[in-house]
Parts: sequence; C-alpha cells; structure tokens
Amino acid sequence: MLRIEQWDESNNYRTLKHSREVFHKALRAVLNGETRFHVTGAAENYDLVYENNNDFMMVGGEHEKRTMFAGEILMPPYYLYDENDASCLRFDILSRYENIIFEKANEYTVVLADLLLRLTDKEVFFMDERAGWFLSGHDRLHLGTEPSDGRSDMRVYEGKVPIDLFSEHGALISIFLFQEVFLLQWLCGDLPLEQIKYAEICVKKTEGIGALLQYGVKCAALFDELGIKTVFRAGTSRYSDEMLRKYFRIETTPEDSDETNTIYIANYMAVVRTFTYIFSRARISYDILNPKFLGEMEEYAEAVIGDRHLLGVLFRGTDYMTTFAGFPPHMPYTPVPLEDMLPVIWQRMEKYHYDGIFLATEDEEALKNLRAAFPGKVFTVAQERHKMADFVQGQTISDLEKEIYRKDEYADRVTDTTINYFYALYVLSKCDGFLASTLCNGVNIVRAFNEGRFECDDIVREMIIRGEL
Repeated sequence: MLRIEQWDESNNYRTLKHSREVFHKALRAVLNGETRFHVTGAAENYDLVYENNNDFMMVGGEHEKRTMFAGEILMPPYYLYDENDASCLRFDILSRYENIIFEKANEYTVVLADLLLRLTDKEVFFMDERAGWFLSGHDRLHLGTEPSDGRSDMRVYEGKVPIDLFSEHGALISIFLFQEVFLLQWLCGDLPLEQIKYAEICVKKTEGIGALLQYGVKCAALFDELGIKTVFRAGTSRYSDEMLRKYFRIETTPEDSDETNTIYIANYMAVVRTFTYIFSRARISYDILNPKFLGEMEEYAEAVIGDRHLLGVLFRGTDYMTTFAGFPPHMPYTPVPLEDMLPVIWQRMEKYHYDGIFLATEDEEALKNLRAAFPGKVFTVAQERHKMADFVQGQTISDLEKEIYRKDEYADRVTDTTINYFYALYVLSKCDGFLASTLCNGVNIVRAFNEGRFECDDIVREMIIRGEL
C-alpha cells in the first residue's frame, strides 16, 4: 500500500506528477525496487511511501512462529489492479452500513472511496481533507466532517485497530477492506473473465479434511456466480488421492485445463483469512460424501445415540491452541479453554434436560476433564488424541504426525484419524443440541449436516464477542 506523507526534502526520489493514475505509476516503479516518491501538482507537494502489505500483517504478531503461517503471503501486495473493471469487485462486507468513514487518505482509502461514490449509494466521509486532492466533488462526499444522522457506519483506519463487523458502528483496517473488495479480481488474474473455465485450488499440506472440503465448497460459491468451475489439484493435500476418492466426491482438474482457460489459486492462506471466506454462507452437504461412507456413518450414529437426548460438544484444543493463541478476543477463531465452556455446558444440560454429552475433540486432557465434570455421561468416538504438552509453539497435528508415524504407516494412520474425526462430526450433527468452543471448519460441517434442526446451537467464542459471557 502507498501511504501519503510529507515531502522529504532531505533525499532525492523519483518525481511523479499528481493525477488519478499516480498510484499505478508509483506501483510500477515499486516493482523495480523503489519505495518512496515525490509527487508535485496537487494543492501541496507530497510523498508516496510504499509499505508491503504482508509486512504490515506480520509486524507485532507471532505468525512466523506458527508453522501454518510461516513463509506465507497472508496479504497480497496488489501491484496490479483495475478499479475501472467492476465485474469482480465485491462490497458485501459493507452491505449493512450506510455511512463509510475513512480516517486517513492513502492509496487504498482513496481508491475505495472513489468506487463507493461511483458504484454504490453509500455516504463517504473523510477525516483527512487531503482526500480532496484525489476525489472530485460529489454530493455524497464529505471532507473533514463526521456524520450526524445516527445511521449505521463503518470507520476505516490505516493502522491496526480492533476489528468490529458486528455492531452498528463497525471498525476495519483499510488494507483488509481493499482485500475484500478486490479479492475476486486478484484471484481471477489477468485472464479475460469470459475465457476462464476452471479455478484450480489446493490447500496447505498441514490442513485437515474439514478445511479441504470447506475450501472447495466456499471457493465454488465464489466462482459459480462467474460461471467458473472449481476443481481440486490432485496430489496436493496431506491425504492420498485414493483415500479422497474412496470417501468423498471431489472433482479434480480435468484434462482440458491449461493456462489459457484456468486460474490457479495456490495462495491458500491469503484466501481463507478474508472475511469473504470466513463469513461465506456456502455449506457442505451430503453430496460431498461417498454414499457408502454416508450409510456407514448413519448406522454408527444410530448405535451411539440410540434413544438418548444428547448435547453435542465440539472442543478444539492441542494444535488449535498453539496456532491461534494470542489472537484478539473479538476474532471468531480465537481459542476458548474448556474451563470457560463448562458453565455453558452445565446451563445447556439443565435447561434442555440432556441425558448426556457427545464430545468430539482431539484433546486428551479435555476429554479427561469433561468426564470428570460429568461422570458416566460423556460419549466419544475412539480416536487418537494428544496433549498440549506434545506440541511446541505453532506446531500442528500434521507436523506431529510426521514425527511420530513411520513412513510406511503414515498414510494409513492419517486415514484412520481423519475418518474417525468425520464420524465424530456426523454424530454431532445428529445430536439434539450443539455447542462449540470456537469457530472452525468442523463447526461448519456439523451445522451443514444438521440443516438447522438443533434445539440449541452456539459457539462460546461468539457468545463472548456478543457480551453474553
């Protein structure tokens, strides 16, 4: 992103002429290694200073200590984009807000404000009057003034602030908002839209089966509206292609796919960390499952549940705790300790008179502690579980599996663990009520399979965000 700063007289930089194209001219020079530019011709002379988006994401965090994020591009640089091509631009994240308030003028806020004025009916406010150097006069553009009508608003900041997408007065960071609006354009690249037939996707090899399936479904939801078919690149997950074909219906890249008709979505983390992805309503259905596998799980669920009235509990611990520890409390993925869940579990048990709890977890200590709290009332699927002490900071279960399994047994052990986990998710979906510690791909799968039949359905982290706990 290019920031607007005071003219630095102490050094010589490339000098650009102020115009509507000045950001694009500067970005072309950034590709040659330049990071600061003088600009003349505006009401005042100024400098444009380039900051790498991914560096912004990494500063002040511990992403590099997490194997899931280390070495990844979490935020694309957006050297090339076209604000005049609206075919793939999305403003969904702003749909509930009537006033958009930009705190500071920079490349992204100026471009976004121009788009909002041209393509939406939003009222645009700029606290930084330098935005007037770039934007033409408009009856919905307000410089240096706050809205006074009391309508819902989104305030967009340049620096890092707590994000709020839930209240009537939201808060977002300009880099994040730019990513949401331009996400599809970035994914589609420079191929003409009418020429694109396939979007080939793959996941990180550390990701579990829930993430793999959910990614396919959510990417398909993004691309279907453009008439683009989503396919999975064979041989790119931690699972064998044979295992995926046996249990699931996953369409892989067809023979007629090539660089003239296919876009390649290899940057997994940059996609799944967007709010467009996180809050997508796309859901997995039974269609993703091999019919024989579905029938086997149905028989198992009937045997486990019988005539019991059960509360299903999904608790993510172990590597989830080490990976997402330190995330801000307002984020739906931030972990919740079991001890914080227990009062909610007690309340649900008493209110709905459940006979017992079906627990899905990979955390051995969580299972032990829940059984101690509810003796004789906790049911589970037999599966391999781990302790927090087994992990170093940022290590994932897939990392641990590579250490503890021999090469000749790795594929079979991973398959067993994965299928047992899926059995657990399926049984959860057949329970009468549902409670999860935090948002994860397992939650999405359980809810999709249940189709809204739970008599109670909550995520403890979201209850905390809403101020209910």
